[in-house]
Amino acid sequence: MLFEFHFIGPLRPGAPTNDPGFQASSGCRQPFSRLPAAHFRGMPIGTIMYAILAQWKLSMQTDIINALGGRQVFGPGSGPIDLLEEVERGLPTKSYSVIAKALELTPEEEDRLLQVSLRTRARWKQRIRLDPAISDRLVRLARILALAENVLESHENAVAWLREPSDAFSGRTPLELVTTDIGAEKVTNMLYQMEYGIYA
Repeated sequence: MLFEFHFIGPLRPGAPTNDPGFQASSGCRQPFSRLPAAHFRGMPIGTIMYAILAQWKLSMQTDIINALGGRQVFGPGSGPIDLLEEVERGLPTKSYSVIAKALELTPEEEDRLLQVSLRTRARWKQRIRLDPAISDRLVRLARILALAENVLESHENAVAWLREPSDAFSGRTPLELVTTDIGAEKVTNMLYQMEYGIYA
């Protein structure tokens, strides 16, 4: 996510008129495209960046939840969905079907990415929730998919990129690397670099 800072005049109380302040605008598709200067008045740069990144993190969690099926899977509810709590309880079984369909996974890819057999997955039809370990792997997939959709601006582009072999990954596809946390981190770093030119 790229943030641009525009000099617009003094922000600090009592600052001289030639003391530059700034306002931030986001170069991505997030719900805080532009924040007014008054919002940052008197704040140190670290506090400002923390607020922006905290809001981005919240938005990203919403994208992950939506990738897992959103309210249709998690239920209507009146409050926000706590993703950590859901993983610890075990995600709703339907979230597995949503991710598998979204990523167009073959049975062999499901075996590898979820580290469970076809026979085990068949038994999930009789369960309401998955176990926490499987839930954690599903969230990893959903996080990568959501980030790829944000960076590449469409679901179709995201899936195509995740399935395209890359020289950066020694000829492997990004999806192949998501089997492990280390691999997922490499894919995440690549997406961040594609978005704004630096590694996360």
